[in-house]
Amino acid sequence: MFVKRKVDSELEKLRNEVDGPPNLDMTIVNIQKESSRIHAAYLFEDIGKATLQKLCLLLSATATGKIYDGWQEFATHMGLSIEQIRCIDYDFKGLQDPTYYVLLTYVQSPEATLDKILSALQQIQRLDIINQIKDYVYDLVDAASQHIINQFEIIEPGHIPRAPLVLSPILTVKSNREIKEKTPMYISEDKEKHKQTYGCIVMLTFADDGLPTVECITKIFRSKQPRIGVVILQEQKKHVYSKAEEFIDDCFKQVDYVIPILTRGYIEKINSPMKTYEQMNNNLDTKYLKYIYSLLRYEYMRNQCCNNRVRCIVPDKDVYTIVRANLHPTLQAWFRESDVDGFVSNILFHKI
Repeated sequence: MFVKRKVDSELEKLRNEVDGPPNLDMTIVNIQKESSRIHAAYLFEDIGKATLQKLCLLLSATATGKIYDGWQEFATHMGLSIEQIRCIDYDFKGLQDPTYYVLLTYVQSPEATLDKILSALQQIQRLDIINQIKDYVYDLVDAASQHIINQFEIIEPGHIPRAPLVLSPILTVKSNREIKEKTPMYISEDKEKHKQTYGCIVMLTFADDGLPTVECITKIFRSKQPRIGVVILQEQKKHVYSKAEEFIDDCFKQVDYVIPILTRGYIEKINSPMKTYEQMNNNLDTKYLKYIYSLLRYEYMRNQCCNNRVRCIVPDKDVYTIVRANLHPTLQAWFRESDVDGFVSNILFHKI
């Protein structure tokens, strides 16, 4: 025999008044249809900032677990490589939100439309996020649709935000040639003039304890004939404060050599799990040390493990430390500070 369940009429009345869980199936289909021709770069425009902020907040605030997937799974579904995901995790946290960099990487593609973001959220079972951003997306689509020119083309904003070099699409040999043919953005506007002025240009990267060595070798480099141009971030702070990653990327691509100053402090910085952006660094070269380190590792991998441009200098007092350190292959071509004159002769005549 079963005891008849007592029903509280007031409670049942309240239960019936409460809306059930939203049925997002048709909502998602409609949003995807509306947003399939809207380029995701609109997220980085003023009209899309609210959507971008909400999306970053909801994804990055959720730790990956058995119930929810987080930004890393989202990045995988957005087409990022495992190396790019690691770069975001190791080198960019603290400068911007990781989801921000995932989306920044995604929008570099001409086919990067908003509907694919919703598809990725569906695939990682984050319907909760879709439910919370759907109104923002509708508003963004309405605003972007005002710019329709051709009904069959993807609607793009006038400017695609630039991604750091390691998060840009993999360059082909052809695109590398095209980049070399373009006018440099910061170092020089006239390549012929640049060639006449400098024998070569180098970029120094160092930790705080490498500063005395930097001051010494910079004086030597700049006194040589032909001169060796030296890029030091602290000396270019106006550009760095304005557009740090863009400026560093441009310099990195254009210089002839990148010269890390290998000291105990440098080794500690590149091996530290703490992001350099999160530390109190007055020196810009120390602040962006790990970012440049990620660029040179990425170039090494892209060049099929060939190190063509990274040459290190080790202060004599740090030689013992460096010999015992487990260095990445890009840092294994190094010279003593006391041998700097021979080093200069070699880089001027490209004999290294």
